[in-house]
Amino acid sequence: MASPFHAYAVTSVTKALTSLKTILQKAESHANEKNIPLDTLFNARIYEDMKPLSFQIFAATSNAEKLVYRASHIEPPAREQTDKTYEDLYKRIDAALAEITNADDALIAANADKTFKAPLGPQVVEFTPEKYAVTFTLPNVYFHVVTAYDILRKEGVPLGKLDYLKDFLEL
Repeated sequence: MASPFHAYAVTSVTKALTSLKTILQKAESHANEKNIPLDTLFNARIYEDMKPLSFQIFAATSNAEKLVYRASHIEPPAREQTDKTYEDLYKRIDAALAEITNADDALIAANADKTFKAPLGPQVVEFTPEKYAVTFTLPNVYFHVVTAYDILRKEGVPLGKLDYLKDFLEL
């Protein structure tokens, strides 16, 4: 039986990344159909001082992976944003999903009440796995997935709210 942490945190980030992949696949199909160059969507942003679509995917996946590492009291590996193609983005999402799925639930449960320190901008903050999941990871993953959705809508990709929600609802 999965731990409560797994039930709310791991399941939530898994569904969010699955939703992100669904949204990205629809964007790629739209771009191919309309002959939209890859760079147009990859570098698209809502506003000029915001990060582009490719960063939103990097941030969502990185935050999701860090959740299971930190909840296990293992320092997360450094990741670099090197994606150049849709295939690269799918591989990044799939790799993050594999890391999350393969996380040791028993190790996470054994560390549930232990604190760890994690960087948060210029400061270092002490968290329990639950506090890290609820106050940092989940809001960040949702933020970056929805920002990716918003960027793609701004670029004319025909997405609807159900495209975002269907993987959460398992439709």
